Amino acid sequence: MLAEVRVAGRALDARAFAADAALLFPDETRSLVQGRLRTEFARREAERLGLDVDPERLDAALDEFVAALAAEHEPGEDDEAFARRRYGRGHDELVAAVRRRLADNQLYQVAVRARAAVEGRVRVLWLVVEDEAEAASLARRLRSGVDPRVLLSASLLVGTEPDGSFPPMHPRLPEPHHDALVGAEPGDVVGPLRFAGDRAWWVGAVREVLPPLAEPPPTARLLDELESRPIGPLEARAWFEAMAEGYTATLGAPSVLAPEPAFVPLR
Repeated sequence: MLAEVRVAGRALDARAFAADAALLFPDETRSLVQGRLRTEFARREAERLGLDVDPERLDAALDEFVAALAAEHEPGEDDEAFARRRYGRGHDELVAAVRRRLADNQLYQVAVRARAAVEGRVRVLWLVVEDEAEAASLARRLRSGVDPRVLLSASLLVGTEPDGSFPPMHPRLPEPHHDALVGAEPGDVVGPLRFAGDRAWWVGAVREVLPPLAEPPPTARLLDELESRPIGPLEARAWFEAMAEGYTATLGAPSVLAPEPAFVPLR
């Protein structure tokens, strides 16, 4: 129930609001649902691995966000007036909400990397192309001994490592190729692979295999690494799919059928 939205003493049913959002903005609604799931997965993983947020970095990120909001103020408008106009809430409530979401995002990032650290990681140079025949050709050339670095110009994506590879990640990959990197060794070539729902083809050259750590690195160390080695799209997707399976999540969206009546007595 959304008690903040009322008519004649009755509050808006949150299910009606969600139904309208799902019907009018389906892509955005799916993205929001996935974001909520991601936050819950990260919270559970952080608890399992004994991780927490870094308060100093969190405060710094919050200060940066609030400073950016100040640039959107109208002439003569203070923080409180801006928050009321833009979000319908006071400035303190807005800051608290932003801080919570920044904390959620920080926890997500460290959870992704910590899980990989304790279960083993693989560093791969990925060549990503749209054409299957081109992907097959790249795979053949890699298997014949061509240095993958000379083929990077053909790739739609290039990793952040000095050799063009992506940061070490958990060997699990998205469907339908979960186990393509399991047991891989440096020098192995995997692919061409096309993941569920994708148009692009991926060919990977394994550069390094890192053994599992006895315990996850401290949050501060993980965040230091993330600054120069951000989470890649394949890494993020594989982690999300693994969490959805491990925590038996249902990846649905709100119904587009709004309950009647939409406004109900306050409880």
